[in-house]
Amino acid sequence: MRKRTWFMITLIIAVIFIGYGYTKHVENNQYYQELLSQAESAINDQAYQTAQIDLENALKKKKNGETAQVYLKQVKFYRHGMKAIEKKQYQIAKKNFQQAAQQDNGMQILVSRATAKQTELQEVLRELPIFERAYRRAKILSTNYEYTASNTKLAVILGYGNIKQAYYSEIYQRAQKLQTYNNRILTKLGYHVDSGVSATDSSATDFLPGSSSSKTDTASLKKITAKQVKQARRDLTKEGVDADLFSDTQVKQVIQEANNQGVSVRQIAREFK
Repeated sequence: MRKRTWFMITLIIAVIFIGYGYTKHVENNQYYQELLSQAESAINDQAYQTAQIDLENALKKKKNGETAQVYLKQVKFYRHGMKAIEKKQYQIAKKNFQQAAQQDNGMQILVSRATAKQTELQEVLRELPIFERAYRRAKILSTNYEYTASNTKLAVILGYGNIKQAYYSEIYQRAQKLQTYNNRILTKLGYHVDSGVSATDSSATDFLPGSSSSKTDTASLKKITAKQVKQARRDLTKEGVDADLFSDTQVKQVIQEANNQGVSVRQIAREFK
């Protein structure tokens, strides 16, 4: 009788523990599924940090949860890719997105986004070196007083369809600034500039001192003598400017600009450097 009593007690305790274990298992699995669902919603909303936290918590409830493990790897690779973009480390970013896209049984929306990022970065990595070379050439042309040719080279950059994307912000700003400088010089020389960028735009102040906004007076140009033009050419040459690149009319415009500003031709010539 006594043995039977102990057997019953042991059986009851075993049933309780088994039941508790099963209940706990069911409960953990339920939490796992809920956290997995939350992570998927967060990924859809591009809240990747939140998704990572949910997936890490899901794996605390179910350590061998394969779906959560795969999604977590994807999210980590994707986040690393985004951080690399912020640091302008585009090659590293591309590799991270590639790994995110190649995870077996990964979340499809992350595969699609990571693949799109790869394609985008491939274009960036192809175009940026081209733009850098174009800018360097445009800078050399501008330094050699070939302002129109410089602008033509800058058109490779400024005419690119996606140039306003954040990837290109630095080269875009430099190209705009150089174009503004070129246009300001061309306007001083009497050329019509059609670029959508004002020749007296404040962004050009890093390159040149301020200039008069008054238009060249044709009558005043006619009063400038050949002797003055000859002297102005000598002044331009003394400042290292190739005076042969200027027509007589352009030299007269330089003289007129000097008169407008109340400065010498040599001071105006320094603006062309």
